[in-house]
Amino acid sequence: MSRRYMISDNEHNPIAQAVLDSEPGLEPLHLLVQDGRAELVASQGDICLLGMGEEDVAFRGRVGFRYGDCVVVAPGEKLDASARRNLRVPIEFKSFFYPVTGEWRGQRTLVSKDLSCGGIAFHTTQPLEPGEIVQVVVAPMKHPLIVSAHILRPLPSDGGVGCLYASKFVDLCSDEDAAIQEAVYSIQLKNNPR
Repeated sequence: MSRRYMISDNEHNPIAQAVLDSEPGLEPLHLLVQDGRAELVASQGDICLLGMGEEDVAFRGRVGFRYGDCVVVAPGEKLDASARRNLRVPIEFKSFFYPVTGEWRGQRTLVSKDLSCGGIAFHTTQPLEPGEIVQVVVAPMKHPLIVSAHILRPLPSDGGVGCLYASKFVDLCSDEDAAIQEAVYSIQLKNNPR
């Protein structure tokens, strides 16, 4: 399977997706940039690359040159795991969640505020307790997922309906993690068409 990357500028604004077009482990990297964005990537000079696989790392890189849809990148410093987890995109969708722990039963509705590779913030009209575990239907992707989320805390009201809660995903398998990453990256690219 080819290695895929999200390419962002130095402020971590995603600008393109790419596939590794050279042997893994060899430097410099030759990246095949998708959707006709190779010129945009080449114009950046310094970029950040977030690997879209579970074992892939995030790192800074320096674009050397471009040929066609490929850019040649010299890898630089590694970024910590928070670079991937903290990429948060505002998105509103209606969905459902179910209890794993807690005193309530049944299905509740939610309206999302934002989504990241590490969790989701959402509004609901029923109160939740920090520490509860719920199963959330994450809908803005090709195949919606049901994943477990740990309720972290209520957030200050932002004018949405009901209470706003921050949560983090727990016990994701590698396929779920990859699907959420791809959804977050795709949403961010649509939000920043350049």
